[in-house]
Amino acid sequence: MAEENKNNQNNNQSDNTQEKETKNELQELAQKLEECEKLKEEYLNGWQRERAGFLNYQKDVNKRMEEITKMANEGLIRELLNVLDSFDISVNSLKVEGLTPTEKNIVHGIELIRQQLLDVLEQHGLKRIEALGKQFDPYLHEAIDTVKGEKEGEVVEELIKGYVLNDKVIRPAKVKVIKNVKN
Repeated sequence: MAEENKNNQNNNQSDNTQEKETKNELQELAQKLEECEKLKEEYLNGWQRERAGFLNYQKDVNKRMEEITKMANEGLIRELLNVLDSFDISVNSLKVEGLTPTEKNIVHGIELIRQQLLDVLEQHGLKRIEALGKQFDPYLHEAIDTVKGEKEGEVVEELIKGYVLNDKVIRPAKVKVIKNVKN
């Protein structure tokens, strides 16, 4: 019996030792798991920040490309404004009495071509600056001459049309403005 008690004590001690070793191993594994979880979170957060940074970079590149395209179009559209002006001059000079039906058809054809050109330019962001009857705005208008009148600063005549391209003035309207003259 004494031997049995001794064996039981040895077994209990070895069971206690195994339990302690198992607990220690579990604690170590739990600690390693916690460290791995923290590391995973850190890597995930870093990846998410980098992904957001990359998406912002892509947006910036696309925005820059749009701006470059708009600026490249601006030069061409500026040159086409001269063609549009030539159409306006030719249409205005041909609006006289006594034209034959053939001449009227030619004038109408020129007006259609002018309108087609204007439509294409408007599709690319061109807008005409409305000047006649408006208050003079130095950002939109260029005063070429002044005339006497009562409404100081009102635009009374538009000599050359002005245009805005994508919210940027590419040619101010050249106008005559009323200057109030007091007796």
